[in-house]
Amino acid sequence: MALKILPDEVSADAERRARFEREAKAVAALSHPNILAIHDVGDHEGTAFAVMELLEGETLRDRLSGGTLPARKAGEIGAQIARGLAAAREKGIVHRDVKPENVFITTDGRVKLLDFGLARQERPAEDGTRSPTRTRGTDPGTVLGTVGYMSPEQVKGLPADARSDIFSFGAVLFEMLTGRRAFKRDTAAETMTAILKEDPPELLSASGALPVGLDRIVRHCLEKQPGERFQSARDLAFDLEAAFGSGASGPAGPAASAARAQRWWPLGAGLALLAAGFGVGRLGRGARATGPAPTLFTQITDLPGLESHPSLSPDGRSLLYVSDARGNDDVYLLRIGGRKPINLTEDSADDDSAPAFSPDGSQIAFRSERAGGGIFVMGATGESVRRVTDYGFDPAWSPDGQQLVVATEPLRDPMSRKGGSQLWAVRTTGEGKRLISEGGGMGPKWSPDGRWVAYWAVRPSTWQRDLWTVAADGSGAKAGAIALTDDASIDWGVEWSPDGRFLYFSSNRGGTMNLLRIPIDPRSGAALGAPEPVTTPAAWAGGLSFAKDG
Repeated sequence: MALKILPDEVSADAERRARFEREAKAVAALSHPNILAIHDVGDHEGTAFAVMELLEGETLRDRLSGGTLPARKAGEIGAQIARGLAAAREKGIVHRDVKPENVFITTDGRVKLLDFGLARQERPAEDGTRSPTRTRGTDPGTVLGTVGYMSPEQVKGLPADARSDIFSFGAVLFEMLTGRRAFKRDTAAETMTAILKEDPPELLSASGALPVGLDRIVRHCLEKQPGERFQSARDLAFDLEAAFGSGASGPAGPAASAARAQRWWPLGAGLALLAAGFGVGRLGRGARATGPAPTLFTQITDLPGLESHPSLSPDGRSLLYVSDARGNDDVYLLRIGGRKPINLTEDSADDDSAPAFSPDGSQIAFRSERAGGGIFVMGATGESVRRVTDYGFDPAWSPDGQQLVVATEPLRDPMSRKGGSQLWAVRTTGEGKRLISEGGGMGPKWSPDGRWVAYWAVRPSTWQRDLWTVAADGSGAKAGAIALTDDASIDWGVEWSPDGRFLYFSSNRGGTMNLLRIPIDPRSGAALGAPEPVTTPAAWAGGLSFAKDG
């Protein structure tokens, strides 16, 4: 443990002391691996103190005294800083003084953010509002930040939000990579003028070439207008990890437990992407299949536990999936080519499942057991979670991003005879709902033109599982569903091609899994022919997802 003692002149000021205690308690509530932990706040004979985590290592400033960092090391440190800033922002805390002196690197390589303004001396303005331009008495020349790392809005004396931290972070990342300060001039006044009016120098490294896109990341952080920067530190961390990530595939992870695997049969313990030679995009554009193509996969996850429910972002750069690696189901986000998935729902000990990107990639719908269960929506980096319904499974977005179609019953064992579920369309605001199908239905997917919903269902008479389409406006809810398949195989895992001309699905035919497609008439929603094989028989999983380009 370590103690931080508040200076006597601050302890004697009741207002400043109260603020110290408020901010210390706020930071103590963060509990994040990239933020210095505060265990307690107290008073001893009139002297205020905070009990902190004891760190062994050096500050980033000390590390930089030896010269520039290798690009990959700078990226690793930068991503950890961004994670800490993101965690703080989620609790309503903005650092406002991100600089190498406030970044600590432990002996085992962990990065810790220090000094979240615990002893700031700025006072409220006379009109009762916060004054962001008050100078700290302990650090002359610092105006709620350090000259050289301040954002333009801090220089101007405007309120600073989380995007101000991103600007300061960009200045730190620039220095890690180049060994130079982005806006350093001979005087503080000239430095602040450069922050307001000048672009940073070209990003050149003395140690060699930098990863493609890194200059873009740094400059995106250092935009003069807050609205033109990264809008969240989470997004920034993801981009950094993608820039330094590796696309190499590794061996499959350990098999999931038999009980969990049986629950989600036949999903495997890892997720794979179909390679370009697989032909899905070409088939989706209308090319005629001459037979199943070779089944080519690129494995992109290899962590322990069962992984399921893949959902590609519209731009094809990110993947959502569900993993039980922590003992309960959580939603993870992985940049394609990256190696470090991010748990977006680690704040909840309840199961979260069936994530789906919105059409513009800015939101994620998912099923959660939290707070009694239902359908929830969150931002694309896990922020701003809100409930849409208190019921429902397998949410899928309408093309305009304004509605979700959900099933009322869960998918349990796909081999079971349980499959009777209604389908409902609900507004993403949670206001109003519309019956789509009352004849059963699971795994619904909205067609790209918004006219149809495809799904799989169990026929009550024969218990076989088949594919159906139904009008999205609810006009076929009672008896208007259209059967697309009618055979003894188990058909499921529905996904539309991006142009809406084909429906792709998994099928258990002859004891092996296949990926198939059916041409669809966009006017009637009916099949225009028999299912066509796309892959050779394999242990094919049921989760399918396309990027916008097919």
